[in-house]
Amino acid sequence: MKIKDPEYPAAVEAAVEILRKRAQQGQTITYGELSAELAAQGFDSIPPHRGVMTYLLKDVCLHRNEGGRAPMLSAIVVNKASREPSDQFSSLARSLPFSRPANWSWQVEQQQVFAQHREE
Repeated sequence: MKIKDPEYPAAVEAAVEILRKRAQQGQTITYGELSAELAAQGFDSIPPHRGVMTYLLKDVCLHRNEGGRAPMLSAIVVNKASREPSDQFSSLARSLPFSRPANWSWQVEQQQVFAQHREE
């Protein structure tokens, strides 16, 4: 899948839903699990690393968050081995429109995501 594909926006929506459900349960999800869950919904060309997944997770964070101030939903997507988000997540967090400060940590962002979705 490429970001210009007609199905791409639907894949973003599907990813948002998957991550919201996880966040409500207070659980993280690995890149591989997210890729597998998307494949189960018919989006079978989103490999867990690099490429489309990188853009997809950025768009998940921007979903209804144009100003970038809401917690970044993809903070709960983690590497299977390290249980931490990828370096790309930290780069994204420091870029516009998110602009997280120098003393920011993904752990804080993750807790904010869980808190936000518990309240909904």
